[in-house]
Amino acid sequence: MSRTLVASPEGVKLARKALKARNLTQTDFAIELELGYTTVSNFLNGKPIYRTNFQEICKFLDLDWQDIAAFAEEIEELTPLNSLWQQLQSLGSSTEQMGLVLVKEETLGWGKKIPSRYEKSVQIGSYIRFELNFSTPGYLLLLQKDTSGQMWCFCPSCFAQQPHLNNGKTSLPQEGSPMTAFPVEGTPGKEEIIAIITQEVPALDWLTPENDQVLELETSHLTELLKYVHEHQASQLWYTDYMVTAQ
Repeated sequence: MSRTLVASPEGVKLARKALKARNLTQTDFAIELELGYTTVSNFLNGKPIYRTNFQEICKFLDLDWQDIAAFAEEIEELTPLNSLWQQLQSLGSSTEQMGLVLVKEETLGWGKKIPSRYEKSVQIGSYIRFELNFSTPGYLLLLQKDTSGQMWCFCPSCFAQQPHLNNGKTSLPQEGSPMTAFPVEGTPGKEEIIAIITQEVPALDWLTPENDQVLELETSHLTELLKYVHEHQASQLWYTDYMVTAQ
């Protein structure tokens, strides 16, 4: 039996929700449990902690530790890049305010109406657009983790050269992009999307809308972005995922 346990991304969300309901900060929480701040922080960021501490935290939050833990078949190889992505994801909220819309071959033009239902599964070879529904204007960073584990910044990019968006629905690719819809490519598996909405343009040197290519994200990019999010707590983070299936 392993001496350590790690919370799954969904487990982290449940734990953060339970902590928020008790109106406790991470520091207060650590003091209440008489555990170190690092232990609590690691738990809430999906990092391994001692099994006994993991179970004690879950008991305090009235959570079943088996519902919170990620077991061997669920744990992705925790490279530094994956760890940073997981930390960003844990700060986000699952939302119905964004998702995929399937584009039929005969409606690939800019002015055609596309279905409003968000897809949770799409086949390789199909075409999609990504839709978001803003309640207030804001600056958008849209990040994707594809089925191979590579991570990309789709907004801003050549597909979204206007990252400051008004309230209401908007979709990517934006009008004037090199293509009117994204082809679904690669191998079957899960793809994940993180949207970060800010009120001002983030001071990140690598955010250049003039890029001809979509930027592949590296550890340095996510490290800088995670630091920015922690320092600007008014930022909104949304998360969604969908399955890519074979034809």
